[in-house]
Amino acid sequence: MRRQTRMGLAWTLWCLWGLAQAAVSLPGAVVDGAWLKAHVDAPELVILDVQEQAQYRQHHVPGAVNIPFTRWRSGADEQPPLSLPPLKRLASLLGSEGIDRETPVIIMNTGAGPGDVAAVARVYWSLVVLGHEHMAILDGGLVDYVNRHHGAYVRGAPPNREPAMYRPRPNKQVLVTRDQLARGVTNPLLDARSLPEHVGLVAGPGDRPGTLPGARHLPFDWLVDDKGLLRDKAALDKLFAYAGIPQGGAVHFCHTGNRAALTWFADYALLGHRDARLYDGSMMEWSRDPSLPLERKLDL
Repeated sequence: MRRQTRMGLAWTLWCLWGLAQAAVSLPGAVVDGAWLKAHVDAPELVILDVQEQAQYRQHHVPGAVNIPFTRWRSGADEQPPLSLPPLKRLASLLGSEGIDRETPVIIMNTGAGPGDVAAVARVYWSLVVLGHEHMAILDGGLVDYVNRHHGAYVRGAPPNREPAMYRPRPNKQVLVTRDQLARGVTNPLLDARSLPEHVGLVAGPGDRPGTLPGARHLPFDWLVDDKGLLRDKAALDKLFAYAGIPQGGAVHFCHTGNRAALTWFADYALLGHRDARLYDGSMMEWSRDPSLPLERKLDL
């Protein structure tokens, strides 16, 4: 009897130890390299590396899984191209890497500049649409993690993980469609492209030049400092106020919904405006419909 009691106590303690080891509480929507280095071996944490496969095989955090950023966009032969893929497809990708909707996830990229930050922000947005709740992005990416925090990296193929069942709980409140915009929205509009694109001096191939009527302007790369790190909340508040959107909660757009994912991320996740939305189709979709209005601030 005593032996059974001791065995039961040992089992309980072992289970409690296992739960303590597995529990990971993300500190917010962004983690830095120091946090990741301290938690990189946490058994329930999944590091989701969105580098393209060739880059990933050259350098990645030990144990990180790889779902390249291109897999998070629809293909060039799909309509509309470069948009959010079907949620079932994304769920299958995540499940194949052992990720379910309760898995805490750290999203990371190389960290080569604002474009890399926008890519992880776009993946974060996609996970929000899927209904995921436990995720953060790694500030500064792999470059900052290795150079400033002396984190280890390895080469080679991704780890083999036991597949999981990912069951989406769609949250489409964070996206807006062309038809919704055409009918009119109450949120202010925020163009995250460059100034020449915003005023209509240049346009993407096949696009009409200009911007959405009444849109404010905040270039996405202003949100990242010269070290490739996200600016702090005080600086973001000033940037959004400068853009004429002091209260946040904007509809964000760019050319294909990639750069604007970064301004959306700042608005939604860092400034806490849960009514912020991303126009996935962005100007590539809007400007190619001649029935829809555009504002061209400079027509030279």
